[in-house]
Amino acid sequence: MNTILRAAPISAPRLQLEPLSVIHAAEMVPVLAGTYLYRYIGGEAPTRGELTGRYAAQSVGVSPDGREAWLNWIIREEGAAVGFVQATVAVGGPCPTAYLAWVVGEPFQGRGIATEAARAVLDWLQRCSGVPVAAFIHPQNQASAAVACKLGLIASGELDEDGEERWDLPGHRTGKSAAAQ
Repeated sequence: MNTILRAAPISAPRLQLEPLSVIHAAEMVPVLAGTYLYRYIGGEAPTRGELTGRYAAQSVGVSPDGREAWLNWIIREEGAAVGFVQATVAVGGPCPTAYLAWVVGEPFQGRGIATEAARAVLDWLQRCSGVPVAAFIHPQNQASAAVACKLGLIASGELDEDGEERWDLPGHRTGKSAAAQ
């Protein structure tokens, strides 16, 4: 893949996925406020200032070295922000790969939102780029593992340096993880 992908609006049956912008920081603070969200992914709930800085960097859509496309979407249900989906696409080297991740705020979990949003992004990635897709999930994160299974990803048994297991879309095995955003 020689061109950098850019996040575009995506519609799903119940959801709208809106490309990330700095203006989303204020409304995402309460969505990302739950402490349980960070049990497996680490860190803590971000402040508005932290999200503003993070979103300013991510919404550029490409890493500073140009080797990754940073595709980020805010998940909306009935107009309200409920989480995000991201795909980090390694665009350089012999094995371009999209690394998919999702986070849904605690009040909105258990309703299939993560699966629906991640499926919409996965389908979009396959239409736009055809690159292999993978995800890294903490071995004890049963909710994210269930989403990965519903997407058709299969656990590899391989752990990365953070102790997360690699999940791959069958027939699309790729190389090592891209650098984290």
